[in-house]
Amino acid sequence: MKITHVDTALLRVPLQQRTITDSQSTVTHVEFLQVVLKTDAGLTGYGMNWSYTPGLRTAQIAVQENYAPILIGKDPAFRKQITKECFFSNHFIGRVGSTRVALAAVEYAMWDLACKQANLPLWRYLGACRDKVKAYSTDGGWLTWSQDDLIRDAMNLVSRGFDAVKIKLGRPDPREDLRRIAAVRKAVGDHIDIMTDVNCAWTLAQGKQYGGRLKDYDVKWLEEPMKPEDVTMHAELAHAIETPIAVGETIFTREAFRDYIAAGAVHYVQADSTKLLGIDEWLEVAALAASYNLPVVPHTNVQHKLHVQLAAATPNCVLVENCYESLNEMWVEPIYVKDGFYNLPQEPGVGLRIRDAVIAEHRIG
Repeated sequence: MKITHVDTALLRVPLQQRTITDSQSTVTHVEFLQVVLKTDAGLTGYGMNWSYTPGLRTAQIAVQENYAPILIGKDPAFRKQITKECFFSNHFIGRVGSTRVALAAVEYAMWDLACKQANLPLWRYLGACRDKVKAYSTDGGWLTWSQDDLIRDAMNLVSRGFDAVKIKLGRPDPREDLRRIAAVRKAVGDHIDIMTDVNCAWTLAQGKQYGGRLKDYDVKWLEEPMKPEDVTMHAELAHAIETPIAVGETIFTREAFRDYIAAGAVHYVQADSTKLLGIDEWLEVAALAASYNLPVVPHTNVQHKLHVQLAAATPNCVLVENCYESLNEMWVEPIYVKDGFYNLPQEPGVGLRIRDAVIAEHRIG
């Protein structure tokens, strides 16, 4: 089998829910890059990547100008070698960021072809360890929600079967963050897990002062408390407070995860395949975490169909985030959460094909 054509489509899709806000971003639309690899065997592979900030056009250009000339004529079975060759084609214009995002989309399309050739969904192709995947929800805990909204949404999620919810932190006064967490804990009771996420907004001093008080509310983890580039700072915080540290949303390489893990700076490894070089590197990070007896909980916004399948094949991947639910119907064969668990996709492939009607309506490039 040889790759004969490389096509791309760039979309900007509006959220069909209340505007989402955390300490760094306000989200009204999500951009998607669809990568399509056609082959002489009649199989077509679909890959995807995404961004909730504008600028994914640079990733589209990387696919068209850097990777497509390399891909044409290649056998996708040599996925790892092709990925390496593509990676070094952008050696001087960006080893992380948009070029890496673009390459992950290409890598997914090659995995999609392999799974389709075997007539298996990704989770079965990898070898499954579970037939459903536990979910936790972020869709009720946004930073601009009032305290009453937080409580109402958390209770609604619990009534739907979620037993774990995440609340955003990063208000101008961190004492208000603590009051909001206290109110949600009182409302949902002791049997529901509460996670918190600062989206990199705190200093080390704030992390020690206010993160140190999260234990009073039995918070499961403190996510991205500070800027992700500083491993030393996270290690100091991890050793100073009782609440476990979760990071990974903005970590782009296996080497960076190695440094975090070796320093004892992370307890929940939130490796995001769409920020790494795709599935192969994600599996390497998950294996590294397993060797340190650390759980993996992949950061997930729109890529739940991918991460749920990886979780179904990875013993130490214990949860998958549920977020941006209003975009579920954009996918061919969407998946849902029922009674706190994701169902698994059954169609052969990786499952990242966007519906043709969505592309036609929202295409910008």
